[in-house]
Amino acid sequence: MSTGSPGPATPVPTPAGLAHTSVLALPKPHQSALTAVIVAAVLLLLLVLLLRHTIRKRGGWRRFRRRLGQEATLTRRAFGEPLRSYGRHRRGVRALGRQLSDPRKGLLVRRLLDAAATALADAPGAFPYAVRTAPGHAAVQIAARRPPEPPAPWEPGADSTPQGWELTFTDEDTLPETGARPAHRLRPLPVAVGMADDACVHLDLAAGPRVITVEGDTAARTRLLHALAAQLDRPGSGATVTVTEGVHPHFRGRRLETLLGEVEERSTMPVEEAGEPGRTATTVVVCAAPNPEQARRLGALAASGTVVCLTDGRSAGHSWALHVDGRGRVTAPELELDADSAPLSRAVAASVRSDLRRRRREATPPKVTAVPVRPEPREEPRRPRTESLQETEPLQEAPTETVPRVTTGSELLAEPAAATRERTTAASSGTTAD
Repeated sequence: MSTGSPGPATPVPTPAGLAHTSVLALPKPHQSALTAVIVAAVLLLLLVLLLRHTIRKRGGWRRFRRRLGQEATLTRRAFGEPLRSYGRHRRGVRALGRQLSDPRKGLLVRRLLDAAATALADAPGAFPYAVRTAPGHAAVQIAARRPPEPPAPWEPGADSTPQGWELTFTDEDTLPETGARPAHRLRPLPVAVGMADDACVHLDLAAGPRVITVEGDTAARTRLLHALAAQLDRPGSGATVTVTEGVHPHFRGRRLETLLGEVEERSTMPVEEAGEPGRTATTVVVCAAPNPEQARRLGALAASGTVVCLTDGRSAGHSWALHVDGRGRVTAPELELDADSAPLSRAVAASVRSDLRRRRREATPPKVTAVPVRPEPREEPRRPRTESLQETEPLQEAPTETVPRVTTGSELLAEPAAATRERTTAASSGTTAD
């Protein structure tokens, strides 16, 4: 058997060699990973070139950064607006709640209106119709072609109230004096309509045409109308409120036609029976969607000073119109009124609850608690003070008093002790006396 020459030895790859070979291996151009990287790099380069061209066309990097900052600011404000709106709403509820729950604040608003009306007595056709109150500050809006110069302590209105007067006070005693109200002028009926620049806005319903219509969004105007009627129905408002049918879904009021007949009959009575206008409670009629004939009759009664009318929706005739949008913003361009009425409903509800608690406290008699009478302490007899001995005086024994001996009856009957001893001694010795 012949053996051939051995061929070249085939090297066996080791694991270390395999690892070294795989690390140094490069991907081939036809592989998909390299193609994706090259395409992504090209697209990124094109995007950078396009962005640079656009920025240079828009005015350069400085203007681009400015616009980018503005967009970021607008975005931040848009996302933070709900939180700020909620904070404003809560502040408005608290401010209006404090204003409506304190009876002195209502008297303050009426006093401001009366003081402004007294100062405008010499100006024909001028009258105050709205008040803005803030802590220590008040602004009265005046209806006049040319408002006269304000007397002291009033000051001309600022930008917020160009057609009005302003007053700064630290105490209610510093308010201007009010004169006697004329007989033809009704008692002011101020109601809060909302907040404007952290100030409570009040509107006098007895000024002007005395017919106020609430228009706009259905839900918002219904809430505003109910809030105004609830304020007038509170004790001390000086008004008698009558709600007709169709105003509240859970309250079936009187028919407007019947009510108008009664009011017209009452207005024809003599002054002694019906009461002098401005001295008795003002009748307020709250109605919904009156027809043209009813609106005409309401306008005639309001012009004579018999009633003040609040209407849900539009009404024919001369009136003040309050427009409310879906967010509760109430505006009246002819009155220069722009306020937020969204927090008014909750504030009025809180004030009504406060009135109920106050009335309940007044109706409950005060509890009389018996005060226990404490016995007077007995005075103990004072002990005589002993004088302190001086150190220089020698100690002396106090003299003892001789107590006389008292002889009892048994001792008087007994023999003397000496005789008894002698007799005993003699007996023992055996001697006897002769």
